Amino acid sequence: MILANRAIYLVAVLHLLAGCASTQPHAEFVKTVNFSALDSFRFKHTIVTGMEFRDFEKRLLESLSESTVTSELRSLGFEEVAADADFFAVVKWTKAVSTRANAFQHIDPYSQVMARRDEATRIASRLHLTLELYETDSGNLFWRKDLPNIFDALQLTEGRVVESLKRAIEDFPERIEKDPDLPNIE
Repeated sequence: MILANRAIYLVAVLHLLAGCASTQPHAEFVKTVNFSALDSFRFKHTIVTGMEFRDFEKRLLESLSESTVTSELRSLGFEEVAADADFFAVVKWTKAVSTRANAFQHIDPYSQVMARRDEATRIASRLHLTLELYETDSGNLFWRKDLPNIFDALQLTEGRVVESLKRAIEDFPERIEKDPDLPNIE
């Protein structure tokens, strides 16, 4: 009995440690989906919220969000279509005051963020990026990636936006290539 309790405890601790070791804790499937049925997508829109953005910043975020996410999904093997897509993408940018920048989530390399430790711990407006993918038929959210405090709002550049969006989609799996010789069981 004692050996069984220790084994259960050890398994629980190992499971906890494995969860903590994940480098991308904010990317996940949030709902069960038949992934092999997903072949086509469309970009729905970009939502820009929070503190005031300049008009050119909104336009930059909207255009780069659409072009980058579309390009990345195409590179994963999905086909972009105007209508009757299997799923659609929504990008959300939020500008909010934050008390710190997390060096592991920041767009800059860890060493650079740590070198600016005084800056990283100050209160500043920072951008938060969320990428969501929804099934078209049901409208259900099935995948989400959150990148909180990805960079300071004053550091908003085209390069940082594109790099952030690429980081947001990097853990999404490639399209499943179906073998035409296999029988369809549906």
